[in-house]
Amino acid sequence: MAKNKSRSNKSSAAPSKPKNTSSNGGTSKQAASGSPDKSQAKQKEVLYQVKTKRDSGVLKAYITFTYRMLHPGVSARLMLYGLIVALPGIFFFKDLYWRIFFTGIGVLMILLGLFRQYISLWMTKRNDPDYKNGAEFTYNFTVNDADFLKDGVRFSGLGKYKDITGFYHDDSYLYMGMKNKEIIVIPKSAFTIGDSDSFEEFIYKKSKKTCHWLPNNYRDAIKQRRAQRAVSSGNMLKK
Repeated sequence: MAKNKSRSNKSSAAPSKPKNTSSNGGTSKQAASGSPDKSQAKQKEVLYQVKTKRDSGVLKAYITFTYRMLHPGVSARLMLYGLIVALPGIFFFKDLYWRIFFTGIGVLMILLGLFRQYISLWMTKRNDPDYKNGAEFTYNFTVNDADFLKDGVRFSGLGKYKDITGFYHDDSYLYMGMKNKEIIVIPKSAFTIGDSDSFEEFIYKKSKKTCHWLPNNYRDAIKQRRAQRAVSSGNMLKK
């Protein structure tokens, strides 16, 4: 009995082991909970930023680009049709009325072909409220998406860079087409974060869209066509 009592006393006197409440688990949880915040901050970090206004240069660049891409060759056809209409009035009709009629229509068509971009620019300036009010446009490009703001308010954007359908540039501007049929014009000199050269590489990595060059004059257009023919003929020889 005495032995049993002594055993019970020893067992009761032995201290109980504390539960494992080490602070390592708490700190690791805090670190784990803190890492998503850092990754989200990196994803929302603006890598490229453009601030611009819809001035005369941007409007003219937009009109010229849409005419080239959506209505190519219209100016040349208008001038050709104008000549076809005007020539009979000059050489074939003897009646003064018909000569004036056909010559006048032909001259108007030629002038429309030559100056239709400037006519569209004049009409846009009269009717565009963003041009009249001097609205400021900000384009923010992050790692995965982009936000487009007008006077600080978001009006459009890119949920993913795969939504880019076309990417072009000339000497002064970048042109970006998107799936919602929206086109934004980016002046190369308007980058407040980053620059236009590295931005072209960034868009290519994200969307796999090459930034195609748009010639500003007929000499550059001829050079571009010659280069394209040389490339295509080289590919044919390789095959």
